[in-house]
Amino acid sequence: MSCDDNYAYDLRPIRHKDCQAIWEILKDPQVQSFNDYKSDLTKGDVYDFIQGDIEGFYNQQGIRLVIVLRSNGLVIGSIGLFNIIDGQGVLGFEVASHYFGKGIMQKVLLEFFQKLNAFITTPVDKVHAIVQPENTACIKLLAKCGFELNNQLWTKHIT
Repeated sequence: MSCDDNYAYDLRPIRHKDCQAIWEILKDPQVQSFNDYKSDLTKGDVYDFIQGDIEGFYNQQGIRLVIVLRSNGLVIGSIGLFNIIDGQGVLGFEVASHYFGKGIMQKVLLEFFQKLNAFITTPVDKVHAIVQPENTACIKLLAKCGFELNNQLWTKHIT
């Protein structure tokens, strides 16, 4: 699935080799302003959370996929579902600031939910997203993708 030829992408499970690319995305001040990672995030921190993502996948408690441009193999972001317990999980995603406003994340989110069962065998009925109120672009994105605000959590029911 792609936005257009320039932004055709693939989703694949994250691996340790993605550490540098993800670290560069997360240390970008524009990306940092909307995530919950600390401002002094190190490459070692990113390696550790990738390790946690891989372990979570093997335990079927979560999945993180990277968004890879087909044209050049560049990792431009990631999307994941974490802490899957009792049919509920927490969504997280980021994209490099250069790709803000291009429509990529809407397509990625829709594809992610379509293919979720191909990656996770644990049943998921509800997905929650925690969004800072000033992140209006993310709020609009979640609403377009079927999330509803419920007690300060954005929630999507998976059918």
